[in-house]
Amino acid sequence: MIIQRYLLLLFVMILSTICFFYFSTNSIKAKINKIDDYDEAIKEEQEKLNSARVINDQLQEVSKVIMLSMTNENEFEIEEVNTFVKKLADLADKYKISIDSISPKVVSADKPYLVEQKYTLTVECTFVQMGQFLSDLESFDNIIKVNALDVRPLKEDKSKTSDEIIETRYKVTFELSVFMIIKEA
Repeated sequence: MIIQRYLLLLFVMILSTICFFYFSTNSIKAKINKIDDYDEAIKEEQEKLNSARVINDQLQEVSKVIMLSMTNENEFEIEEVNTFVKKLADLADKYKISIDSISPKVVSADKPYLVEQKYTLTVECTFVQMGQFLSDLESFDNIIKVNALDVRPLKEDKSKTSDEIIETRYKVTFELSVFMIIKEA
């Protein structure tokens, strides 16, 4: 009889141990799954936040360009024209591009809410220099439109020795328009 009680007690202990480990394992698995779900939700929200930050930065840049391109005047001021010409000259100097001419030209506006200033820039450069110039021109804080781009090869100097590698140089004429938006009254 005592042996049966001990066996019954041993059986109950084994059964309770098995139940304890079974339920605690299930509980831990459920909590781990819940934590994984939270991690996934956090990861998705973090990606949305990062995307929103990138879009915000881009919109800040667009907003900056628009705010700098607002005016109350019906034409560009002389200081603005001279500043832009200086920026073009500095950019050409940065890439060691020789400038033949820069000429601003006043344009009558087609649209009543825009002011346009045209510039004709003639330079001598290589294709690489032209690409670098256009890339940096694109980053200006102005609304700029390239109306025309005329590229013509320059005649090569035949007096140089054949050992020298000569980069082909081109005469490039840029016709640019810079726009300002007239503020509404």
